Amino acid sequence: MKRTVLCYGTYVLVCIGFLCVHGRSTQTQGTKETNAPQRQAQAAASPCCVYDPNPSHIWNRLYAALLIREDPTGIKYGTDSLDPLLWPSTKYLLAQPSHGRALRILDEFLQTHAESLIHDPVKRAILQRDLWAVFDWSVKRQGVRQGEPSYDGEKRELQIRLAEVLRRLALTPQQIESLPNNYAQAVASGEFAKEYDPAHRDRAFLPPDLFEQHGPWVAVSGYPEPVATAHASAFSRSSFLVFVRLPGGRKATFDYFHTLWDFPQPWIPRPDTAPDQTVINPDLPQFPAGTEVALIRQMMLFDNQGNLVATPVTESVQIRVYRAIAKSGQDCYEIRLSRPQLFGSKSGGLRAIASNEKEFFIFNFSGPDEHEVSPTAPWSLDKYLPVLEECVACHRGIGIDSLNSRSKFLKPNWLQHDHPAEFYEPVHNRGWWEGSATLNLKENRYDWGLLNGYWKASGGLH
Repeated sequence: MKRTVLCYGTYVLVCIGFLCVHGRSTQTQGTKETNAPQRQAQAAASPCCVYDPNPSHIWNRLYAALLIREDPTGIKYGTDSLDPLLWPSTKYLLAQPSHGRALRILDEFLQTHAESLIHDPVKRAILQRDLWAVFDWSVKRQGVRQGEPSYDGEKRELQIRLAEVLRRLALTPQQIESLPNNYAQAVASGEFAKEYDPAHRDRAFLPPDLFEQHGPWVAVSGYPEPVATAHASAFSRSSFLVFVRLPGGRKATFDYFHTLWDFPQPWIPRPDTAPDQTVINPDLPQFPAGTEVALIRQMMLFDNQGNLVATPVTESVQIRVYRAIAKSGQDCYEIRLSRPQLFGSKSGGLRAIASNEKEFFIFNFSGPDEHEVSPTAPWSLDKYLPVLEECVACHRGIGIDSLNSRSKFLKPNWLQHDHPAEFYEPVHNRGWWEGSATLNLKENRYDWGLLNGYWKASGGLH
């Protein structure tokens, strides 16, 4: 990784020189865009008041230009999406006119030192989070259509500017420590039920005891890797934690984990054309009805020294309740971060996903960008399942077979076991969100090395 960063650093030294004179280059691009249809100009200037009541505030305009998408009919998407609507084949921000628009607003942000306009650590953290996601997308973005431009130059132009904005937005370690535990705030708000109610299955809930060290919810260990590996890889700027709760409480949960670990044949030969490979035995011991599983997504940041840091900010809570060990026996809930609510100190910034709510999925989906080959085709959510039904679709097995991380409970992995109280004493001052294996995963990714390469070439951070 270090060699990769240094190689890119050589190139970035040239790019940083470009950054110093970027005003002239983007003015030329802006001249070309003046011939764009008036509707596109109006869309670019459409009101967005996420960071300030004034829609003309540069933070609002930057957010709108990079993260809010508009389909050919003028309908806007992604105004408060958890992740930017950018897929592997997306040309947005790379092709004109969106590329020139993005460069101009980033240039304005840098030239006017707009990072100094807002000092609220929470707002700075969220903008860093969102722009970081755009940077990482630009690194892994690859065209899928034959004859499509590579956009390598456009990606570098975008990355140079994003890296510098990200550097300027970075918080101190003390500021990151001061960020709110918004899960606790959400529980305290009374906005959410505290437990599953079979008589009100449509009502989302947040367990107050989810993070108690010796409470009924048990954190699953995937050491040395994250438990939810697929999630941690797709959204590498977040930490993912998995908790399980059997109806009998903490001891019953660990007893079940021990039963799985002791199962004599957890792996069997594949029954298809690859008998030299193994798969998880479909006859694993089953957990009882009433079992609950939670997937918690926590925001990751980097501080002004360039160190990756886990934070107490919860981005989403997904809970599956197995009311029956049968097909369609799951009730699913998701509670998700909302920027306006977070900035307004409402319910810890968390909101429940409605049962019929739909969205364009980022995780393992291609998105509507397939329509970019037809510039007049509207986007459509018709083919998408509601968010909560999609959860079941990805975890369609029955009982234990629906846990995609169930291999963590089986040999040759370590036995999941409880620890005595004194085990936690040396780290009693640490938060439950700290020490995630996801930080190690991110440190070894190419996109993180590239971002560091830009910083080192510019003399910033580290």
